[in-house]
Amino acid sequence: MDYKTLKKLFQDRDKSVRLFCLKGLLRNPIEDMDEFVLEGLRDGRPEVVCAAMKASKKTSDPEIIGMIITYLESPNSVLRGESLYALQNRHQPEVKAAICDFLKREEDPALVATGIKVLGALKSAEFVPLLKAFLNYADERVRANAVEALGDIDIPEIVEVLKVLVADRNNRVRANALKALWMKGIRFGLNTLPEELRSPNTRKRASVAYILGEIQEERSIDLLIGLLSDISPTVRNRAVLSIGKIGSGKVIANLIEAFAKEEEPGIRDTIIKVALKLSADLALARLTEKYSREENSRLRATMIKSIGKSEDPRTVVLLAKALRDTDGRVRANSVESIGMLKDSQYSELLFPMLSDSHNRVRSNAATALWKLGGTGAILTLKQMLRSSHKQMRSSAAWALGEIGALQFGDVLQDLTGDSDPDVRRCALKALAKLSKIT
Repeated sequence: MDYKTLKKLFQDRDKSVRLFCLKGLLRNPIEDMDEFVLEGLRDGRPEVVCAAMKASKKTSDPEIIGMIITYLESPNSVLRGESLYALQNRHQPEVKAAICDFLKREEDPALVATGIKVLGALKSAEFVPLLKAFLNYADERVRANAVEALGDIDIPEIVEVLKVLVADRNNRVRANALKALWMKGIRFGLNTLPEELRSPNTRKRASVAYILGEIQEERSIDLLIGLLSDISPTVRNRAVLSIGKIGSGKVIANLIEAFAKEEEPGIRDTIIKVALKLSADLALARLTEKYSREENSRLRATMIKSIGKSEDPRTVVLLAKALRDTDGRVRANSVESIGMLKDSQYSELLFPMLSDSHNRVRSNAATALWKLGGTGAILTLKQMLRSSHKQMRSSAAWALGEIGALQFGDVLQDLTGDSDPDVRRCALKALAKLSKIT
């Protein structure tokens, strides 16, 4: 968008037009954009002002910065928060002074925590006294951010402050202190981590799992592997993420083993993503071996579903193999997973599945092919709708809802009079999805 077009559009005070212009500036800044940012800041409507503050990151105009500073005193908490983000990484003296004044008067703990983070990003020793004052703040988010900010400042007195905070009652404060010391080359407090892993406090164990990922030492791997079987889903998930940060391919076998025992879908998905990130070739080899040997069809189906969530095209060989599985749930999940790759070159793998004996396989194939640009799958759905088996009719109704094409509204309306209550229920749900589209 050029200056002349933008100038003409911005003369319209319609909120949606101005938001469109300001968001466009953020993506593609133009020369002389400052006048539009200033006009947006003067607009008065919170949504427009926020959009202008986001766009202001592309400019260093003193007048704009001055106006943003005034919003730190706005009665609107959203505008105060947005102004903090807009002032981030600006080193002008007036900005530093404004943020310090803001922190001294602000009462909203969430905004104070954000302000501390913005101030800490400047990594300046001049703020040490103010940051230390917030170590006694009631809200733990504020204290944790203050510790993180102090840890980024390189002066000797900070070390002793951090050593004291290693024994803090709050897990985030303690974790940030340990990490900051480690970043300074000081291993103080790390010897207590194995003992803390035996704590009955879930948050403490999760905090240790986080710290192990941050310090990224190879010897932390064994401790994290042990946490993969922790009783708490929070701890297990954090352990997987930390393993991903350390980046050791030798744990892939442990991750696949943990996957087989994991009951939380979100953690299973994370395990697959982390394993593929560490080493796609090794992970796929292990997953293929596990899939081929696994007798439990439910676990095979779960594995294929999680692999699909990774949306990694390198998994297509294993997914294609699962299309020939003896269990319909596995085949259905494989079809869905291939569709999630969003690549029309895989359509040839899906077309044969339109003739599968399993209702979910057929409906998933039709849905995936439609989303990949193919319309031939509609014939399959029409055949399913005429089937004497209620499962076929229900799955066809579900697929029409997923496809979201309004031209099938009449067909779904007819299905609401089906003799089977499950079919009627699926048709009503599909119609509800279509109504949201309209």
